[in-house]
Amino acid sequence: MLYFCSIMLKMKNLLLRILPLMLFYPLHAQIDSLSMDLDFTSRLEADNGYSTLIPEGKKMKADVQSRARIGLNLFMDKLEIRVAAQDARTWGSTSSGNQSESVSFYEAWAKYNFSKRFYVKAGRQAISFDNGRIIWESSWGMKGKTFDALRFGYQFNNGSALDLVGFYNSESTRRTDSIDYEFYGIFDGEERTKSVQLLHFESSQDNNFTYSAILMNNVVQKENGSHNSLTTAGLGLKHKFSSVFNISLNAYYQFGKNTANQKKNAYDLDLRLKYSPIPMWDITLGGEWLSGTSYDESADKNNSFSPLYGTSHSFNGYMDYFYSSNHLNGPGLIDLNLKNNFNFNRLGELLLAVHYFSAEQKFHPEYGKYLGTELDLVYGKKFGNNFLFNIGYSQIFYSDNLKVLKNVPNAKDLQNFIWVGLSFKPEFKLL
Repeated sequence: MLYFCSIMLKMKNLLLRILPLMLFYPLHAQIDSLSMDLDFTSRLEADNGYSTLIPEGKKMKADVQSRARIGLNLFMDKLEIRVAAQDARTWGSTSSGNQSESVSFYEAWAKYNFSKRFYVKAGRQAISFDNGRIIWESSWGMKGKTFDALRFGYQFNNGSALDLVGFYNSESTRRTDSIDYEFYGIFDGEERTKSVQLLHFESSQDNNFTYSAILMNNVVQKENGSHNSLTTAGLGLKHKFSSVFNISLNAYYQFGKNTANQKKNAYDLDLRLKYSPIPMWDITLGGEWLSGTSYDESADKNNSFSPLYGTSHSFNGYMDYFYSSNHLNGPGLIDLNLKNNFNFNRLGELLLAVHYFSAEQKFHPEYGKYLGTELDLVYGKKFGNNFLFNIGYSQIFYSDNLKVLKNVPNAKDLQNFIWVGLSFKPEFKLL
């Protein structure tokens, strides 16, 4: 309770600085509406092998992660403005008497609608496209994921949409010693990305068959300051055969050169078949194939697909052994999975998922590709419109090959992850 009181005090001080600007600038303008959304999310995590194998003798680690986020949305004529402040932390990371500032802006953008079809949007913003494999706003991580970007959008008569997005990254306005280039030191997805140009098209969602296409070029910077282009092209297809059966396919291909100046030749294929035998039960049979680099590949080549800004938590198991700040530029992954979603109406929802993991390429001359099998079990219950309770259990049944890949030769027999989540997300109009 003291934690939330502290956060609300900080949010109040921030609002006192923001609201006068939003309400009275410009003074002659008519405010059409002003709304607020809140997100208080806390999650107790018991880590006994989350993200990587832990060795014998290491005890389970437990901590509480929290996010406190408050967003204001202003609609005024053709102008939209959103500011969202956030505090994300581990409980106890600061003492009870430490009131040091930890609130930052999660989002801060302005959008102008030139017409009902065309808009421009600039500032810190969440960006999500397609199945989320290469760019997505993450909600599992407490800090989330947003981008400093300029975005243009156009909607066609049939409901299809075209988006053009651009990033340009600098660590500061300070000049460097060299006049030849400006060095950038921040990595995302193992790439030092100086700028991004992204084009996305999505067809109308009114038909049984929908499709989308994406082209994203990352201008990445090498150690010497010169630049390479790393390009990702993708296509998404979805066909609804009936009310109980549909198929979706997402395919991506990466080419060019990366930050390490290696020639990139990588791909990702994700196929899902969803069937609902009864209204309360959805079965999804899926398979994802992410290309990798073999241990004996030449040093100037890289065949490992990089998700870059994408989410991984919803793809390759809730224990996040692959592509969650790990497994990048590695042997790739083949993930065969079966997911069962049960909706018990007022009693809540239950997810039961099984993943079979294998490396796409050999990573050692003496070991095979099979990595392990993961079991995920998640129960969720929503109370009203604003409160969600979740509890999850995951366990990985690992192989000796995974011990070699993770460099944990004396791994514990039991590797699991338990979590309990509480999420409060009210939304309401102020004006």
